[in-house]
Amino acid sequence: MARIQAAALDLFAAHGFAAVSIEAVAAAAGVGPATIYRNFGVKERLVLWDEYDPMLLEALAAALAETDVLTAVQQALTRSLADIYRDERERILRRARLVRATPALTIAAAADQQQLRAALAGLLRSSRHARDELAAQVFAGAIAAAIEAGLDRWLDGDGHEPLARCFRMALARLRTLAGA
Repeated sequence: MARIQAAALDLFAAHGFAAVSIEAVAAAAGVGPATIYRNFGVKERLVLWDEYDPMLLEALAAALAETDVLTAVQQALTRSLADIYRDERERILRRARLVRATPALTIAAAADQQQLRAALAGLLRSSRHARDELAAQVFAGAIAAAIEAGLDRWLDGDGHEPLARCFRMALARLRTLAGA
């Protein structure tokens, strides 16, 4: 899937997201269109697909057993993304730039953000870090927004500042706000 995504990102960079068909991506990746439809579904998923959220949620579940929520989120982000960021920084940056520049991708990414928020709320409930459903939803929304703000800061700086630092700064702001 990463190879297909790389081919898609190359085509989108060269011709624009709207101008590239799934058939063109399939040809560039050396697979049939059915393979893309089966694995990605729609063209937006070619850009938005990643393996990061499941790793983040797994690391967060483990960290929540040991520490407070914001420290757990920071640890989970650091642990789950450290190797990926080192190895795939350029792919992450290309994807983020394309999402920001393409309205259809921005809309699809918002749906992904909503799914992340729901998963975070579920973890907060199951770990008993949220005393009720409203607390789980509010805290999960704030965490998801902090993650998004960290990613935005990283993208605004064209990826020059380390992503982990951007996340750490965003979570520190959230911690300050929570203490206010």
